[in-house]
Order: sequence, then C-alpha cells, then structure tokens
Amino acid sequence: MTSLIDVIFLLLLFFMLSSTFSKFADVELSATGGRSTGAQTTVPAFLKLSADRILLNGIEVEKDALAGELERLQADTRLNAVILSVAPTANAQQLVDMLLVLRKLPDINVQIVK
Repeated sequence: MTSLIDVIFLLLLFFMLSSTFSKFADVELSATGGRSTGAQTTVPAFLKLSADRILLNGIEVEKDALAGELERLQADTRLNAVILSVAPTANAQQLVDMLLVLRKLPDINVQIVK
C-alpha cells in the first residue's frame, strides 16, 4: 500500500511541475492603416512619462495642464492616437493616473511602449 501512495505522489508531482497554471487572455489588435482616406492624415502625439516630468511631443507639461494641451492638439490637428512611453523610473500609480487623463479624451487610441 505504501508503494502505491509513493507512485501516486510521484505522478502528482510530475503533473504539477509539467503543467502551466497561467491563464491566456485575448489581446485586441486593430489595424489603423486602412481607416485613413485620401488627404486626411492623422498625427499621433508622443507622450513620455518619467518619475519627475511629463513630456508632450518633447515639451515639458504639468500633469494638471496635460488634458487641456491634448484637447487643444485634438482640435488643431487630426489627433487620434497617443503613444505613451513609460520610463523605468515611473511607478505604477503615475501610469494609472496618466491613463485616467487619456481616457477622458474622446476617440483617442493609446499605445504604451517601453
């Protein structure tokens, strides 16, 4: 009886170590190249987030004034995308705050790069 228990525990150990417990999730991808027509070109905004400052298209902006600057860019140009670069010094709370600001803008696609 004890040898049977040993074999069962060995099989249990083998199956636990050989299986993966991660859950695979679907990632939504969209092709943006097919939507533009003719002379209507869209311009993305480049946003760099670091621990001590925020750069919008290479110009430093305050966190409180960022939404207004993005709305002005959206009204002046055909802004429909923001490319957000996150520096290694930025923390998760700063990223969440930035995404909440970007979420309030209508028709903006956000792409996060490292």
